Amino acid sequence: MAEAQTARRFGARLPGPPQQFAGREAELARLREEVGRPAFGARPAAGDDAAERTRVLVVAGRPGSGRTSLALHFAHGIAADYPDGQFFVRLGEPGGGAVPAGRVARQLLAALGEPAGRRAVAEREGAAEADADSDHPDCAALRTALAGKRALLVLDDVRTADQLGALLPQAPGCLVVAVTAGPLTGIADARPCVLGGFDVRTALALLTGLAGDTRIVCDPVAARGLVESLACHPTALRLVGGWLRTRPAASVADARELLAETPPRVSLLKQPGAAQRDTEPLRRAFDLVYDGLGAPAARLLRLLTIAPAGRAEPRTAAALLGCPVDTAAAHLAALAEQQLLNPRPLPSAGPDGRRDDGYELPECLRAPLAGLLAADRAAETELARARLLERLVRLLTACVHRLAPGGGPEPEPLPAPQRFDSAADAWRWLDAELPVLRSAVRIAVADGALDGLAMRLATTLVRALPLWAGGAEPVAADLYELHGTILELAARGGKPRQQAAALVNLGDLHARAGEHARALERYRAALGPARAVEDQVAVGRILEAVAGAYRASGDLVRAADWYGRALALRRSRGERAEELRLLGRIAAAHTAQGRHHEALRDYRAAVTLHRKLGDEAGAVVALLGVARTQELSGSTEQALRTQREALAAARALADERASARLQAQVLVRMAEVLERAGDPSGARAQREQAAALGLPGTRGATVAESGRAEVTAPASE
Repeated sequence: MAEAQTARRFGARLPGPPQQFAGREAELARLREEVGRPAFGARPAAGDDAAERTRVLVVAGRPGSGRTSLALHFAHGIAADYPDGQFFVRLGEPGGGAVPAGRVARQLLAALGEPAGRRAVAEREGAAEADADSDHPDCAALRTALAGKRALLVLDDVRTADQLGALLPQAPGCLVVAVTAGPLTGIADARPCVLGGFDVRTALALLTGLAGDTRIVCDPVAARGLVESLACHPTALRLVGGWLRTRPAASVADARELLAETPPRVSLLKQPGAAQRDTEPLRRAFDLVYDGLGAPAARLLRLLTIAPAGRAEPRTAAALLGCPVDTAAAHLAALAEQQLLNPRPLPSAGPDGRRDDGYELPECLRAPLAGLLAADRAAETELARARLLERLVRLLTACVHRLAPGGGPEPEPLPAPQRFDSAADAWRWLDAELPVLRSAVRIAVADGALDGLAMRLATTLVRALPLWAGGAEPVAADLYELHGTILELAARGGKPRQQAAALVNLGDLHARAGEHARALERYRAALGPARAVEDQVAVGRILEAVAGAYRASGDLVRAADWYGRALALRRSRGERAEELRLLGRIAAAHTAQGRHHEALRDYRAAVTLHRKLGDEAGAVVALLGVARTQELSGSTEQALRTQREALAAARALADERASARLQAQVLVRMAEVLERAGDPSGARAQREQAAALGLPGTRGATVAESGRAEVTAPASE
């Protein structure tokens, strides 16, 4: 499990510095100056001292302005000043929407190796999780984890001030760099560093770096006219520079002329007012580059909008395009050469240990490419989605099997390049791909056309998450979301068996969180679907779960009633071990209510059934339950007679070790009864006999001690 804990620390680490960074000297100087100012930025509660606030720097700019590159370049320049960690998290969903603050906080907590905050599972649902309230327990846990530390947080694509405010720690040693599309009003004293286009000198230097200096030097007037026609827009310049780089025979004047002649695509980047003017250079540059792509590369680029998080490496691209891996790798490299993809070094090698090149679709190109993909044949796009999901399902299944052999069905054999050679490889792959897998589930569910694959991926991820977390608590909210997804898919597909299983799993999560009323709702809702498919095993499990929820909430009358229903079902199916366990639970519930007559009946029924099954050791344990109930009802002498009967039965056991253990247990129980009856000398004698057996101090019987079905002493003990 130590390896799992180590792996989890990579989930939100700061990515490497941008490979191509130009200019922005004034902006960098301003950010460095802001770091040196007194701490500021959070909205403190009444009475908080300003010196306890975390410093916040805001980098604002339109998509494509290079805002994230500037933030990363700046962060790497000051990383050494923050030895407790440097982290990067994106707060915007690909294509729109804000990531709930609680989910972001849990991601950062996992990276820090800290447990998530405790919140009632019911409050994880829907709008409650989407609420960016700073009182969210995971946000509070993050503030606690960062208190007294010097950590750097780069929060990319921040959508609102409330979303940011919920994540700000009260830690003067920390620094938050928030990247956003515009000023974040409401964050006190956080003056934004607003990005526009480059200055002409920097724009020409960027173009020269991509296209080579020969063409720029030979026609400086055309070069200056080109960068000015693009308003020195950083991403537009990169795209045109990449176009020139891959076309050595084209001149700068050719590029400028083609830009002017390229007809607008009505589906691209349509925005009103100033936003439209800001994106016009990017639109024209994109059109120029896209029109020059070959058909397979252009299709791959469009399909990357359906790749989870817009990330791809050769195997993912091959699945999307339905081509060999080497062909996909060549397409990816060509797209990156033309600045249509950003290189993204993979944090770990693939399943076969080979470290492929990774790429990421620039967010500013997602909208135009999604518009173009909408014009493709829907059937072909769905086939690409299916290939991608199938690949993820098979890889995740193989990963789980490698981490927990025998924990599920044997996975289908994978091609040699996609096999995990060791558990360490599987750990690294799962940690690196977990955000992609989560995103893939959400995308597949929203798409609605591949519910079968979405169900397989979600159920396999349910098995994988506890392995990744090493049994730690932070996965509870993720599991709740996944089981909710499975429930939605099952209801949508008319699969009552899966519906019942999802409802039971959700109920179990509620029960572990102490929300017994919510657990009860889930369990009772599961009964209908389980009965509809006549799944008696599931019905029995649910009946017991309902009884357990009533017992945990203190309603012992209903608990005994529902245990009785489960008992009747188990008896009708001839499930003797389950019948014995339920007899013990009903007896304990009756004893706790003071219904000693009913409890004695249940314990005696358990004694009879144990003996019928030839389980004399189990009969001894059940006799102790009878004796304890007799004592509680005021029949001390009867209790002692029953214990002597149990002692004789224990001595008669053929297994000498089990016999000695049970004898010691019975003798200790007899000593306790004698002590309560006012006979200390008799109690001492029984304890001496127990000690002579070499097993002193045994108290109570449990499943672990007896190795048999649960028929224990009453819960009130």
